[in-house]
Amino acid sequence: DDRPGEKKEQQGGLWESILNEVHTESRLSDKTVIMLGRPGIGKRSLIQALHAHAWPGAAADVAADISPEGHSRAVGLDYGFFGSRDPMDAEAAGDPDYLCPAATSVLILEDLAFEKVLRSRLTVDTLKHLGAVICLDLKAPWTMMEDLRRYLELLQRVTSDLLQQLPLQEQDQLRDKMSKVIASFAEEGAGADAHSAEASLVYNMGLPIVVVVTRADGASALDGQKTMGWSETIEAYLRNECLSYGAAIVYTMVQGKSLRNVDVLYQYLMHRLYGYASKAKPQVPSRDALYIPSGWDTRTKVDQAVAQLSGGGLDRSFESTVVSMEPSPPAAPPLDECEDMQHFLKRNSVVLQKLGGVSAVSQRRAAPGMPADPSAAAPGDKGKESAARRSTAKDGASLPGAAAGGLGPAA
Repeated sequence: DDRPGEKKEQQGGLWESILNEVHTESRLSDKTVIMLGRPGIGKRSLIQALHAHAWPGAAADVAADISPEGHSRAVGLDYGFFGSRDPMDAEAAGDPDYLCPAATSVLILEDLAFEKVLRSRLTVDTLKHLGAVICLDLKAPWTMMEDLRRYLELLQRVTSDLLQQLPLQEQDQLRDKMSKVIASFAEEGAGADAHSAEASLVYNMGLPIVVVVTRADGASALDGQKTMGWSETIEAYLRNECLSYGAAIVYTMVQGKSLRNVDVLYQYLMHRLYGYASKAKPQVPSRDALYIPSGWDTRTKVDQAVAQLSGGGLDRSFESTVVSMEPSPPAAPPLDECEDMQHFLKRNSVVLQKLGGVSAVSQRRAAPGMPADPSAAAPGDKGKESAARRSTAKDGASLPGAAAGGLGPAA
């Protein structure tokens, strides 16, 4: 009698295992992105915009939970995330019941002093599912190249240590994957360019790198007389630096409901992290919407852009061309030097002696030439003392009651 029940229970367990297996196979693996950039340039706003693009329904709930005062900057390593899906499923993602099949975690580092904290969150297994985003600020363009070099050096240190923990075969696999992606992004029909793009990859870290220029609306401020030609200079220097690392370049803007290239950045990240197709076309040149995927640029193209610059191309330093427009800080007040106490007392002791004063030490000592014993006074002084005593006795005798012996000398 128990056999039918047992059979039914076995069937239920079989179906459950099949559903779990299908769910597991359809579930994408989660990825991790390191986001580097100085404070206050819109990194967290960009993450929120990416999440809203990937998963509009969930992003609305996240936005409602954000404090109006913003986030605390007293953190060494911050965290964010956005949904991961096929960029072509935009229509389905708009459904209120839609669920993203995976998520991309974002580790936000602003201060390089907390590099050890970042390292503690990364493992060898993480490296296989890792990407990097370096954020630069177009509203303070004079900081861009310095920040880019510092953060690229950080990535080199971190990835080098992680790669050394892998077998040589797995290291080569990660680097080969990077090289193939760069070669595949070369323009169609340009075989020579494809080879040139791969040859230009000098520092292969084994992970995708995207240089994101935030607050691209700041490009409008580069049209003045003092900033003439800055946009072209910034683009040329960025392309030259990113070429050696195989890094992509995307200009973005997140300002309220006004977005620019957020969809392009999301599509490219999904392509590099998950292998989805990327249909966004390069945008070159562009003052505020530049998009250069890895592998599109070559040394020949960069040299052509550099040749159009005035003032010697890349021979001059970036900071000598794109100079800081921030007002110089006010001059520091003159320092008041504090005199040493011993020197102060010694100096003022000399001044006091010149004015005729006597120090406390001198008052405790006998005056020069005077004996230490008061009884050994000079003869002249003794006469003066006797006269003073006689005068006192005479005055005492004239007082009433002196005869009674009240004030007189003892008999």
